[in-house]
Amino acid sequence: MLEEPFTRLMWEVDMKTVGRKFLKLLLVEIEDLKEDLDLFVTTTGDRRRANEITDYVCNENLSILHNELLGIKECLHECEEYVLSEQCPIDELCASLKQRLRLRLEKHGFLPALYHLIERRIDRIAAYLKSDIEERPLSGGAHSGSEPLYR
Repeated sequence: MLEEPFTRLMWEVDMKTVGRKFLKLLLVEIEDLKEDLDLFVTTTGDRRRANEITDYVCNENLSILHNELLGIKECLHECEEYVLSEQCPIDELCASLKQRLRLRLEKHGFLPALYHLIERRIDRIAAYLKSDIEERPLSGGAHSGSEPLYR
């Protein structure tokens, strides 16, 4: 449930712009996750060549990592294809996107852990954008901090 200050500010902020920011930030986060997984693939190969892990462990790890990388590509496609509605609050956008991502990943048989990695990023971005919106004064002027921000 939205807190009272956020509900009031929701009408003062162009939610489509916030939604676009949300999707841009999510794409950056997913790309970052992809880079992390690529690094794990490289590290796994390095560890095998150094005889730190067996062929079996290396192949199992690489299989999981490649599966997650394919899932990341599906998530990127879903986010790029997502069409924002005019005035969709962040909570509704998050719920809708989470459901679409979860269904897409399940449909293609990806590991559930990948969804949870993406879900955490969605929640973090939403919290960040909400806090940014809540810090804006309603009047458009600078907020001195001495008077209440919301009336």
